[in-house]
Order: sequence, then structure tokens, then C-alpha cells
Amino acid sequence: MPYRDISERRAYGREWMKRNPEKARAAMRRWRSRHPDDHNAEVRSFYTRHREAITSRIAAYREKNPQVKRTADRNRRAREQQASGSHTTREWVASVVRFRGRCAYCGAPARLHADHRTPLSRGGTNSIDNILPACAPCNMSKHDRTESEYLIRKYGARLDGTGLAIIAWRVMSPTVSAFELAADK
Repeated sequence: MPYRDISERRAYGREWMKRNPEKARAAMRRWRSRHPDDHNAEVRSFYTRHREAITSRIAAYREKNPQVKRTADRNRRAREQQASGSHTTREWVASVVRFRGRCAYCGAPARLHADHRTPLSRGGTNSIDNILPACAPCNMSKHDRTESEYLIRKYGARLDGTGLAIIAWRVMSPTVSAFELAADK
């Protein structure tokens, strides 16, 4: 042992970790995997000692990043309903950009909700390919209908034998929204 004095030993250890960060990380990973109960107890103890700082830091992050919070809430809700799949904030923002910040059903520029094409309550997934940006009125009026059922109700569309929605001489597949077709013209 290089030092008998505990404070000198700790200082030496900190310096060694600065000089050898990869070895230090690997050693900590090994220790955590071999001592999970001790590690969990230390984490709980740290949280108890620093509760106010941790909760204020988390609150500040959530306030600064509301999209991340909303995505986490949506994924949590889907897990509670035992739906498969999840999506990231980046995927959600890309979907909103693809729809030019407008509702996928009516094309209105508004604050958008993540709407499931096939609702979670009817076995839909929470992956991004089952999610469309929708304005509040469209999302609330859709309830637990599928995308096709909602389009039939809202626009008087009908389905052909292949599952394609036909709206005013336009054919819409289940993966293309009415707004996307209108925007492509």
C-alpha cells in the first residue's frame, strides 16, 4: 500500500484515476457487477444526502427540455399498457418536421400531439411508424379509432379491398396521411 494515511491514499487514488480513466471505469464496472447490493445501497444513500440538488437539477432539465419529458411520458404510458416499441424525441421532432409542423389529418398549424395510427388500446405499438402528429381537435375526436376508421368518419373515405383509404379520388395507404398527399401536389 503506497500510503498509510487515509487522506494521502485517497489523494493518490484520485490522481491515479485521472491518469488512467479507462482502467478506473473498467474497475468500477467490475466492482458494481460483483457487488450490486452495495452499489444500490450507496446510490440510495447518495440520493438521500443530495435529494434537493438532484431534484432541482432534474426539474431544471425537464423545464429546459419539454419535448424530452413528453416523449418519456408517452413511452411510460405505452409501457404501462404493455405496448411494444418506443420512440425518441429526435424521431418525434423529425416526424413533426416532415409534416411541416402541421396536423397529419387536417393540415392545421397547431401544437401537435403524438397520435397512434392504431391506438395502444387496440394493440398498436409505440414505435414512430405508428405515430402521427395531430392537432388537439383531431386527436381528441379520433378517440380510440384506427387511422382508417377516423378518416372514414371525418372525410367520408371508404376502404378498398386492400386496406387503402380512398378519399376524393386520392388513394392513401395506411402509411401515408391525408396531409402528406395534399402536400405532395
